[in-house]
Amino acid sequence: MNFKAVVIAAMEAVGLFVSGFVIPLIGQALMLFSPVPLILAYVRNGRTEGLASLGIAAAIVAVASWQMAAILILGFGLMAIGTAEGMRRGFRPESAALLGGLLPMAALSIVAAYYFVHNGKNPVTAVETYLQASISEAAAIYTKFGLTEMAAAVTAVSDSFIHYLVRLLPGIAIATSVIQAACCYGFSRAIIMRRPEPNPLPSGTTLAAWYAPDAWVWGLIVTLVLVMVPGKAVQITGWNLAILFALLYLTQGIALVEHYLRKARLKAFVRGLIHTIILVLPPVIAGVIAIGVVDIWADFRKVRVHAKQA
Repeated sequence: MNFKAVVIAAMEAVGLFVSGFVIPLIGQALMLFSPVPLILAYVRNGRTEGLASLGIAAAIVAVASWQMAAILILGFGLMAIGTAEGMRRGFRPESAALLGGLLPMAALSIVAAYYFVHNGKNPVTAVETYLQASISEAAAIYTKFGLTEMAAAVTAVSDSFIHYLVRLLPGIAIATSVIQAACCYGFSRAIIMRRPEPNPLPSGTTLAAWYAPDAWVWGLIVTLVLVMVPGKAVQITGWNLAILFALLYLTQGIALVEHYLRKARLKAFVRGLIHTIILVLPPVIAGVIAIGVVDIWADFRKVRVHAKQA
């Protein structure tokens, strides 16, 4: 075992994880990349080293709080294991990101299910009550400090909004977890490929050439049917799935945009700025999603033709 690599990966993971609790804003952003050192250890040195890095990191965090150690293992450790295992097995990027994003969601769902069943609580009602209480507390704090406009804005959040937000939380949570896993995948892969080991990863697909498996469009079609079928429970299920497919084809649309930006030979900074603008403008996001769906049949980049020829 490469003990030095294990310790370094564990310390880096702990540093990123703890920064989320001690550094405002920037720390929370850095915390999201806690799986990266663990992924690097897992892929570069082997499964044993990767698991050992996670174990040491969790043990260090457990000294301060076992709850924080549990979050590290269930929220970030499982993401690292799933993503790294996908990379080692040569999975396509979306498959590795899905595996990395869904593993922690599955584990946290089991823990939440046990908690609610053990305490005899309805999860939907419990979350709604928690959010309503949090909004009331926030409004009271703003009022206390004389921030009446902020208090009014917080109070204006309607019960109807909370009602639908809670029911769409599964889709939102899964989409967020998969996005995080995809970012960790991309960052880890970039680091590995800059300094490949004796057994480097396959060259893989760049974002500009990436596309979702065409067969997944049937999932989108089923989702649209569920949204239109009468029945509240069925429609809620459809909207949760719609969030996931919107994310999928938004990514495909962004990949298409990236292809043409690279073709125009724009610098990485400019490309990143354009992507950022896309992601903060809802009407543009909707257009990019539509382009991503149309690309299934149009194949604007001819990537499917090239894949068949290869």
